[in-house]
Amino acid sequence: MRRLNLFLLGLAAIGILAVVGCAGSTKLTNVWSDPTFKTNSLQKLMVIGIAQNPSVRRMFEDTFVTSLQKQGVQAVASYTVLGDGQLDSTRVNESLKQSACDGVFVTRLVDKKTVETYYAPTTTVVGAPGSYYGGWYGYYSTGYSYMSSPGYTVQNEVVNLETNLYRASDAKLVWSALSQSWLEQAANPSGEIAPFVQQLVYSLGESKVVTKAKK
Repeated sequence: MRRLNLFLLGLAAIGILAVVGCAGSTKLTNVWSDPTFKTNSLQKLMVIGIAQNPSVRRMFEDTFVTSLQKQGVQAVASYTVLGDGQLDSTRVNESLKQSACDGVFVTRLVDKKTVETYYAPTTTVVGAPGSYYGGWYGYYSTGYSYMSSPGYTVQNEVVNLETNLYRASDAKLVWSALSQSWLEQAANPSGEIAPFVQQLVYSLGESKVVTKAKK
């Protein structure tokens, strides 16, 4: 458990998960799983989202837990047993045992940068009801049908996250995924987290790590 202890000691100090995911602009760039790992061998998972903002952390963990539960996997959000703020390794290890969690997810920020995209001015031509030579109204309507929009710049944050799944008994890494998300400045965290989590859970199933329980 020493590796897990050392790993958990640094969680709150990183404090990163400001916002994740963006519908239509989140993709998993790399996925790895332990080829010796037995599918569905972990029965209950704890979800930890590293975040300075407690509300964002709670939204992320709740969304992830709900998505796992829909696949028939028992899961618990870390904030419900550990509260907010910095995580203590001893308390985390005790909570894993008390809640019977044999696996732990951790999501952290790898990289974040701002990207500016410039959109050049455009001109739109709308068909006029009269021709250029059809009198004053034809001339007027033709001239009015040309509309221009000025150029503008859009800023987006490109966020790279890493999500790891560890086995609690020996702190062994059994699954890992890197993701990249393009976030608009006005992005709403509550609406952006779900697409990100859905891709993670889908990839877990594809990797034969966590699959939907048979009824």
